[in-house]
Amino acid sequence: MGIMDFVKGGVGRMMIARPDEHKDKVVYKHPDQTFPFWSQLTVDSDEVCLFFKDGTYVGALPPGRHTLQTQNIPFLNALVDKFTGANVFISELFFVTTRPLYNQGFGDTIGSMRDPELDIRVTPRAFGTYSFRVVDPLRFVIGFRGQTSGDPDQSLRWVRDQLFMGLRSTLTPLIKAGDLTLLDLGTCGPEVARAVVQNCPDLANVGVQVLEIAKLNINLSDEDHRRIDAAQDQIVAAKLAARKAKIAVAQAEAEAQARQYQLDQDFMNRARYINQLDMARYQQYAAAEANLGLGQGFAQGGEGAAGGAAAAGVMQGAALGAGLQAGLRAPGPFPGPPPGYPPPGYPPPGYAAQGYPPAPGYPPPPGYPPPGAAAYPNPPGFPAVQPPPGAAAPPPANQPGAPAGNAARCASCGAQNPSAARFCAECGVRLAP
Repeated sequence: MGIMDFVKGGVGRMMIARPDEHKDKVVYKHPDQTFPFWSQLTVDSDEVCLFFKDGTYVGALPPGRHTLQTQNIPFLNALVDKFTGANVFISELFFVTTRPLYNQGFGDTIGSMRDPELDIRVTPRAFGTYSFRVVDPLRFVIGFRGQTSGDPDQSLRWVRDQLFMGLRSTLTPLIKAGDLTLLDLGTCGPEVARAVVQNCPDLANVGVQVLEIAKLNINLSDEDHRRIDAAQDQIVAAKLAARKAKIAVAQAEAEAQARQYQLDQDFMNRARYINQLDMARYQQYAAAEANLGLGQGFAQGGEGAAGGAAAAGVMQGAALGAGLQAGLRAPGPFPGPPPGYPPPGYPPPGYAAQGYPPAPGYPPPPGYPPPGAAAYPNPPGFPAVQPPPGAAAPPPANQPGAPAGNAARCASCGAQNPSAARFCAECGVRLAP
């Protein structure tokens, strides 16, 4: 109801309030600037009413129903129009909503970013809703909204821009530091939203406070998604190959340890056999074990035969090594020949052994013994050398049939032999001519 309606209709009181169709606006400016004394001003519980005159703030009324008169509202004295008989107030009324406003949408492109893990440059986008409230109505109207009757949503665009700037300043350091990757954008909404509210640029200078961000969705374009998926597939393939290689190395190490353990056990068993058994029996055992391994290898065929042959070679080599070790532990050679035996290397090649009769049919070496040299004595206890097969034995000395006066005396045993005898019949030593 305007002031003219009030005057023409003779209504006793004028009702001033925000219309229902403007309840969702942050700021509503009443169209009439002139209202009479005793008008009823209704301020809802979620708003406050500001009074301005000639561009200057005069006062404000809290929620409730107020009768406009100077007796109960002193600052109204500055609004009285004296040209109308001091019965009319002239003022601009602004209804400012103070309750939190939810489901305020925002969204835009964050800008070009490079992922530190994938080293790919993409352009993320962010969309969501937020809530805010006006904490200082006077500052909001004077310093931000202005005393106009235009669309208040145009002025709130600045709040959305500031909020989005806070999102950029929060998300960019997280990605550069490696705490957040482009692959985590789909699940990082709640954490980033809380950080954005904390790092949002200070809006206190315009009397606005951002409360929370809901349904924050940070995503990429389809082209960026394809590039990231391709890079991720390469990373997954590389990690899988590295994991397989690591498993193969672990298996090889385990097999090597098992083989080394078996070799150690075999070595200790063979050492015990060498220390406790004689060499002949151990060699028989080693040969039997090698033949058994070779037979098993041939029975398997192919690589098994080669493995069996290799096992047999290993066993034979172990037996040979054991024999050599046993030989090294055996007593060394005697310092000299036993008593009655010729020294090593004697007699010279071509000469008969000292004290040994030549074998039957063995001719004496040429020129032996030297002329005039006495024959070597035959060791005691050795049988006399017998004449070669088919030769007639000479009659012994001093026996019938021996030529008289032609007896040859043996220089070794002193026995008499016929003069034609070449060897002594008693000791077998060659007689001097």
